[in-house]
Amino acid sequence: MESNKHNNITIAVINVVNKRKKVAMNKDLNGGFGTADIYSNSIYEKIIGFLKRRSIKLPIVSLAFLMGIFKEKRISAKYYEGTIPRSEPDIILIYGSIVDYKYENHICNVLKKKFKKSKIGFIGPFPSVKPKLFSSADFIIKGDFEKYFLDDFKDISQLKGGINVEGKVDMDKLPQPELEGFPIKDYGYAPAISKKPFFALQASKGCPYSCAYYCAYGAFQGAKISERSPKNVVEDIIYLQNKYGMKGFQFRDPTFGIRPGYIEELCSELKRKNVDVQWGMETRIDLLDDKKIKRMFDVGLRNINIGIETADPGVAHKNKRLLANIQKQESLIKYCEQLGVKISAFYMFGYEGETRKKMNDTLNYAKKINTFLARFAVSTPYPGTAFFEEMRKRRRLITNDFERYTQFNLVIKHKTFNNKDIQYMRSKAYKEYYFRPKYMFKFLQWKIREFWL
Repeated sequence: MESNKHNNITIAVINVVNKRKKVAMNKDLNGGFGTADIYSNSIYEKIIGFLKRRSIKLPIVSLAFLMGIFKEKRISAKYYEGTIPRSEPDIILIYGSIVDYKYENHICNVLKKKFKKSKIGFIGPFPSVKPKLFSSADFIIKGDFEKYFLDDFKDISQLKGGINVEGKVDMDKLPQPELEGFPIKDYGYAPAISKKPFFALQASKGCPYSCAYYCAYGAFQGAKISERSPKNVVEDIIYLQNKYGMKGFQFRDPTFGIRPGYIEELCSELKRKNVDVQWGMETRIDLLDDKKIKRMFDVGLRNINIGIETADPGVAHKNKRLLANIQKQESLIKYCEQLGVKISAFYMFGYEGETRKKMNDTLNYAKKINTFLARFAVSTPYPGTAFFEEMRKRRRLITNDFERYTQFNLVIKHKTFNNKDIQYMRSKAYKEYYFRPKYMFKFLQWKIREFWL
C-alpha cells in the first residue's frame, strides 16, 4: 500500500442522496442498512415527519473512518455526499442501503457511462448480504469494508466481482476519522443533542445479545465486541473539535459501554483531558446504574437511546427479545431525567404473538413513562437475520421490494394484522404520544432546562 503505484490511485467515496424522497432517511441507522421514516398523511404525522427531516441528519460514521484509512495510506481520496466527481477517479466506492438501493444503482449506471475507465463498486452491510441487487457495479465488497481497505487491499486488480472479507476490523487500529468533503453544517440530532456542529462517533462494534435474531447490528457486526480504547475515542473527539469545531456527538455503538469498566475509563479520560462536549449514546438501560449515569453526565452525556420494544414479557420472549427489569428501568429513566439526561425510547409494533390489546398496552406504557422522545416502528425481518430466513422459509414475506423494509411498513403475513392495521396503530401512537398536554408541557420544560445544562 505504501508503494508509488498505490500512492497514484485516486478514489471517490460516494454517499448517494435521493432528493426525490422527501422523508427522514438515515443510512447509518439500523446496522448500516438505513431507515426511512415514512409517515402517514394525517396532520399529526405530517408535523412529526417535517420536524424530523429538518432536525435529524446523521453522517455514515464508517465512511469517515474509511477516509481516515485512505489518508493514513497516502491514497488520494475524495468524499461526495449528494454530488458526484467531475474528473475520472480510478476507483469509485458507493455506499449501498436497503432504503434507496434502486436509486443508488441508477447513480452507479450514470457514473459508468460518465467514467468508462473507473472501477465502480458498492460497500456496506446491505450490499454484503444482497449482492445481486447491486449487479450494476464492477465489484461488491462483501463484509467489513473498513477492514478490507485497512488490511487486505493490495492492488486495483483485486476489485472485481464479489470480494469476500474475512473477519472484522480491529476498532483500535482505525485511524482518526476524516471529514473533508462531508457537509458538516447539515448534520444534526436535535432535539436529543442540541449542540452543533454535530457528528457521529463509534467506540465499539458487535453485540452478544439474542436480539441478533432480528437486529441487523448483531447479524452483520457479529456477537464479538471490537472496542476502540477510551484514550483513542477521546483523541477522536479532541481532533474533531480542533479541526472541525465539533460540539455535539452521538455514539453509534449497538450497545455502548458493554464491557465492565469501559464507561468509567472513558469518563476519567474525558475529565483528565478537560473535554467540553455534549454527547449521547445507545445502550441497554440495565447495563447502567445511578453512579455510571452521574459520571457520564458530569463529562457531557445528555441523551440515551434505549430499546424498550414492547411492554409484554411474553411477546418479548416469543421474539427472542430480552427485556430489562421494569422497576430498574423506570427508576433509571426517572434518575436520568431528574439529572438532565434525555431518554429516547424505541418501541416496536407487529411482533409475533401481538394483539391489538398488547400494542395498546405498549402505547399506554410509553405514555406512562413519558420519555423525552419516543419512536414507534414496525417489526421488520432484515436480510441476513435469522428472522428473515424464518419468514422466507415459511413463505410469509409479502414483498421482495426491499425499499419497503423501512421499519414503517408491515412486510410479512402477520397472523393477526395486515399493513393497514399496523399503519393505523403507528399513526395512533404518534398522535396520542406527542399531541397530549402532559408531553407538550414536559417538552417545554426540557427546552427551558437546556439553557442551564
